[in-house]
Amino acid sequence: MSEKGLLSLPRDVLVLLPNFLHNIEDYMNLSSTCRTSRQCMSVATPNTILRLAAAQSRVFFRPSPHFLVAATARELGNWARECDANERELCRKLQDGWDGLLELAVSQARCGLTMERIRELHLMRFSVINPVTDVLDKCVGTQWYSTPNFWNGGVDDAYTIHSDPPTAVFHLATYGELFAPDLEAVLRQDDDARKLSVDTRLEYIKYCVPDWATDMDPTWAGQQLDPRRAIKRTGPYAEGAPGVGNNNLALTWVINSSRWKPHWKEIRAKAGPDFMEEELDDGWWYNPNLYGGGNPYWRQRLWQNTMICQGLEGLGMIRPGLQDRWIPKIKEWREKIAELEKEPPVIMVGRQATLDYPYLLGDLRICVSGYVPGTY
Repeated sequence: MSEKGLLSLPRDVLVLLPNFLHNIEDYMNLSSTCRTSRQCMSVATPNTILRLAAAQSRVFFRPSPHFLVAATARELGNWARECDANERELCRKLQDGWDGLLELAVSQARCGLTMERIRELHLMRFSVINPVTDVLDKCVGTQWYSTPNFWNGGVDDAYTIHSDPPTAVFHLATYGELFAPDLEAVLRQDDDARKLSVDTRLEYIKYCVPDWATDMDPTWAGQQLDPRRAIKRTGPYAEGAPGVGNNNLALTWVINSSRWKPHWKEIRAKAGPDFMEEELDDGWWYNPNLYGGGNPYWRQRLWQNTMICQGLEGLGMIRPGLQDRWIPKIKEWREKIAELEKEPPVIMVGRQATLDYPYLLGDLRICVSGYVPGTY
């Protein structure tokens, strides 16, 4: 149909056109033809725009589908908090990996994006995503491996890790987008708030931060496997799926890296003193001596964990030009943590443990427990 013929249609028909377009490029092209088309396209729902964007995620929203999942994960997490049935569906789709999450966001959860938000996200690629990717590359990527005398003292954490820093940024960011609201509920001591479960968090780590170490059977000599540690042959572990590399180990290495921690220590210092004089070292595996009781570790752990688990925008805390806007919030977190009387409960899975709040390092440990003998 010619443009003139198209514009001869009633406006209440024209506004329905976005529902029948194939992708975001079609949407943009039609929007730019004339004022009438632009006005009619502007009424497209956020969910429609997300569907059109998803159709070209490999072209405009790379890494795919991580970029779009991270962009909608907070909305998806809030949808899952509405009721038990929604959370069960989220867990089921998590087992399909990133593709399952995007499918859920587009279809059942009815998440969405606006064109304004898409523009913000693309600007964020230069202000936050690319610079943070560079930091991760210095922790577990090519720049890390390129350190002179790498295996002979050039770095303090030399190891063989098959990682992809551009994807690892979204592993970290999406965890924050999904679960940061649960941290807020803990800090404001809101016992009535519905939080996503530890089981849901572990499903995210297992299938969306996949690792060959997660895929290993951690049991020995007739040990019984905790279902929360078990892996199904779906998503990244399905038969014929590409190799998964070391996504979990890479993120664990980043959190413990001497090239990562100083960025966060710098901005914490602008918001207030740490809860302890010595540097928090949670180690590579669960140490019960660092949890519970009257030691100061738990407050410091909660503060540091809260900061790194704030999603895409939150990673801007380590960007010099973006730090000032975060300092009031970091101070608020510290004040609320100081008011807490005790550490939230420890949740054991085998010999490893996480906490009854979104504790990323603990969740990561559980999901690779057993790849080092004696850790499950």
